[in-house]
Amino acid sequence: MTPNATLPSTLAGAGLLEPPAGLPGAARGEPSAFLDSREFAGISAAARLSLAQALSRRTCGPNEFIYLQDDDADYLYFVRSGHVRLSYLLEDGSPILFGILPPGESFGEVGVFEAGTHCDMATAIGNVTIASIPARTFRALGQRYPELEAALGRVVARRYRAYVGLTRSLGLKTLQARLSQTLLRLADGLGTRTTHRGREVPYIGAFVTQTDLGLMARGARGNVNRAIKTWERAGWLVIQDRCILIVNRPQLEALAIEEGLR
Repeated sequence: MTPNATLPSTLAGAGLLEPPAGLPGAARGEPSAFLDSREFAGISAAARLSLAQALSRRTCGPNEFIYLQDDDADYLYFVRSGHVRLSYLLEDGSPILFGILPPGESFGEVGVFEAGTHCDMATAIGNVTIASIPARTFRALGQRYPELEAALGRVVARRYRAYVGLTRSLGLKTLQARLSQTLLRLADGLGTRTTHRGREVPYIGAFVTQTDLGLMARGARGNVNRAIKTWERAGWLVIQDRCILIVNRPQLEALAIEEGLR
């Protein structure tokens, strides 16, 4: 894999994150504060320290590949800062974007459980720092601290449920229904919230582009843009500093329910 490879234009997004300051290209003994996903947050201090000491750090530039589809799955990765796209290419070369991971999330788990290759590809959104550990090293730590393997197993189970949800949403007939589910799934997965008119609402950051949304909802960027503007006029969404605030979740949820009743 070429270290500075970039994505094709169909997967390259705009609205890049500001680069973290003062980070070297690689380091050992990674601080463990970023391991804050709900699965890893509860591991013991000893397990957390051992995992942190085994991690290597790497910085990635905008749209740089972290690994490619069919690369050997030799490492487990964690997002330390920034966001990572997970996608795969169909046989005809068309891309499917199925996940955007925030800091604290793991990815590339397949190598821990079985020898083989990645069935997806991971790409940096803007400037990203990741931490990685060889799969064999994680397995050895798992023998010493079984809670690590249990935590990773819960991550895989959660990811599997998300993929089933994605498959269901892609089966919806209309773009409006697919896009509404994409927005809700993204907002829930990113876990970002802000205050709007005195109440807390979920939002999707500006690093997620309308091209991303189109790849996740199986729709053209122009059609995605028109749907978002329609929902903004209806008061379901608020666009603020290129972020999408979801202010009327029930209306978005109803789109998929209504389609199912037809």
